[in-house]
Amino acid sequence: MKKSLAILTAALMLVSGHALAAVNPEGMPIVTEPLTLTVAVNQSPIQGDFNEIVILKNFEQESGIDMQYQNIPDSDRVTQLNLMLASAEVPDILMKMSVSGTDQAKYAEEGMFVALSDYAELMPNLMRYFEEYPSAKDAVTMPDGKIYAAPYILTGDAIRVGAKVWFNTDVLEKLGLSAPTTLDEFYNYLVACKALDYNENGEADEIPLTSSRIDEIEYVLAGSFGWMNRGSSHLDVFVDDEGKLQYAYTSDNYRETLKYLNKLYSEKLIDQDIFTMDYAQEIAKASTGRALTYIMVNNSPVSNSPYEQYSLGIKEPFTGYNGEKMWTIYSIPASTTGQFLITYKCAEKGEDAVKAAVRWMDHWYSDEGIISYFMGVEGVTYEKDENSPGGLKLTDAVLKSPDGRTFEQVLAEYVPWAGGANPSVASNEYFKGGETWPVCLEAVEGLRNYFPEEVWPSFSRFYSVEDATESSAIKTEQEQYWKEWRAYFVTGQKDINDDKVWQEYVNGFAGVKNPRYMEIYTKAYEAYLAR
Repeated sequence: MKKSLAILTAALMLVSGHALAAVNPEGMPIVTEPLTLTVAVNQSPIQGDFNEIVILKNFEQESGIDMQYQNIPDSDRVTQLNLMLASAEVPDILMKMSVSGTDQAKYAEEGMFVALSDYAELMPNLMRYFEEYPSAKDAVTMPDGKIYAAPYILTGDAIRVGAKVWFNTDVLEKLGLSAPTTLDEFYNYLVACKALDYNENGEADEIPLTSSRIDEIEYVLAGSFGWMNRGSSHLDVFVDDEGKLQYAYTSDNYRETLKYLNKLYSEKLIDQDIFTMDYAQEIAKASTGRALTYIMVNNSPVSNSPYEQYSLGIKEPFTGYNGEKMWTIYSIPASTTGQFLITYKCAEKGEDAVKAAVRWMDHWYSDEGIISYFMGVEGVTYEKDENSPGGLKLTDAVLKSPDGRTFEQVLAEYVPWAGGANPSVASNEYFKGGETWPVCLEAVEGLRNYFPEEVWPSFSRFYSVEDATESSAIKTEQEQYWKEWRAYFVTGQKDINDDKVWQEYVNGFAGVKNPRYMEIYTKAYEAYLAR
């Protein structure tokens, strides 16, 4: 796709503007004549067809805009997004697709995306949150000073804390143990879990620890090994004791993490399916009592199961072998990726189509839109309750499904927030996901005492388009290399304790341009410091 596309798009907008009736600047409907827009949307494993989600169908009637959704399974999101962007075969809108800052800058320069910031007067709700949370605005501001994507805004600590360890108090009682607070105690606890016939079936089928992916196990351990100490927007770098920027996955800190994981895996204390797990499998194992400990942002894997009553969230990080004790998986108040972008295809339909899309997006940042997006339909999925945050609560039809489904699985028929990456605002008042349940809030009250002293925002605005593009390509290659070796080390196919093998792994990063990656990263970091 050529840069001249930007000029072509502008011309198309001028000549096509008469094709639609004027867009109402406020109120409903958004358009006075029917308008159809196409939307590529990321579909989580528990989410059905977006064309059938109740609140989206209801808003079609209210807004006058018919959104035709192209469901992209989460497992295929990255591949499909890359194909769309590279070929310029895009729909009118990309929603919940987590478009990186690098891709936003690169393809905006080529004319792929419309600058939302050019339509600030049509998105007062989003602009209000940008004023209240400047780091959210910074997260999606590109090097040219414009904003092409709406972020997922997170306004409460409980929502900004990522994956947590969830214990079972009944298991702890049977073992005669308290929740572990050190790495050694956690290991000993998992050993005891392995020996416990918790479901009393006479079979050794209990799983001491599981998660939907191994990344989350690393996240909850990182602060115990002294890396990932600038928050979850910077997973692959950390600042060492001397104040220097380090690449995490070649560090001694990370090697010690891998040694610990290998120890757990080799003794079958970690789910042996950890490299092929997904959320649905985690639910199946936790909700049936097989998984005695699991990692998730909330305790939803056991919601509406007999084990929900025993949920106990981790309240403090595990103290590391060198005294490290930090909860590092904590984000800024916004996603660093774009969750709603308008493409040139929409612009080709005329200026009114763009304005309508902007207004449609901004609705989900209003109080009314936020309630609808996260809670669904009043009288069906939520009801008024003066004792609940925000004066609203989910109904028993959602929380106590007779067919044994989790509340997220039930709610997914009505709302689109499952899987995160939402162009809206998750607040403690109206986001009724597990992160804001009392048991989760209790855990966060403890964890907040161990957050990093400094949490960095995204550095997207401090990269040139060229550096961002190069860095992104290198990072993709590095991650493929790192994850392959991580699997070798954790499973024991490669000996993590062998210095020569470790050095072979570290040396291999030169082949995936790690020195250049860190050079670009450091330049952006220095620009951030000098801002």
